[in-house]
Amino acid sequence: MLRFFPSLFWMAFIYYLSGQPTTGIGGNELNRFLVLKSFHLIEYAILAMFLFLAFRRASIVIIISYLYALSDEFHQSFVPNREGRFRDTLIDLVGIFIGLLLWRWLNRISFYSRHRLG
Repeated sequence: MLRFFPSLFWMAFIYYLSGQPTTGIGGNELNRFLVLKSFHLIEYAILAMFLFLAFRRASIVIIISYLYALSDEFHQSFVPNREGRFRDTLIDLVGIFIGLLLWRWLNRISFYSRHRLG
């Protein structure tokens, strides 16, 4: 059961962040866009890695993560000064795939470092 704690904690953290205003993120419109969308990529890459720890199946991770992304955008549509956007769920989906690829890459590095010859 402990294997689910990191992903549940991270989901709660995403929910908390979604309820916060983004007005403090300044700069010009392009910089603001890049910063906010980078947050989406990072949040959902981390969520995918935590969910993989719990379920060990990429298909389940993708489904749960993306359903959570959809619910997160729905939640944001009720937060003052925030909007729920379908486009953001697609950015989240890219983050999910990045997280799974990063997990696979880190596991390969770990495997090869444990099994080096010589």
